[in-house]
Amino acid sequence: MIDHHVWFKLRDGWTPEDAATLKRELLALRDKIDGIEYATAGLDFSGRSRGFEFGYIARFATRAAYEAYGPHPEHDVFIAANKHLWQDVMALDYEI
Repeated sequence: MIDHHVWFKLRDGWTPEDAATLKRELLALRDKIDGIEYATAGLDFSGRSRGFEFGYIARFATRAAYEAYGPHPEHDVFIAANKHLWQDVMALDYEI
């Protein structure tokens, strides 16, 4: 199993509607890209995130499924449609 964690630093002036859009669009990837076994997303509430306000986790059963995710056309569509919502992004991937 592979966990893919992504942290987003939202653009200045973001709204709760922006966060809801990002969450909805990220979670929709599970239905569009084969291999995502589990996904969750949401806003940070702890204040310990060093400016990254939003997180996403996708879990893949195999490394092959994870490796197919990044170049998948639906992933590219998601980025193109939503990149205006963030100013920085960071990812961490590991086997569980």
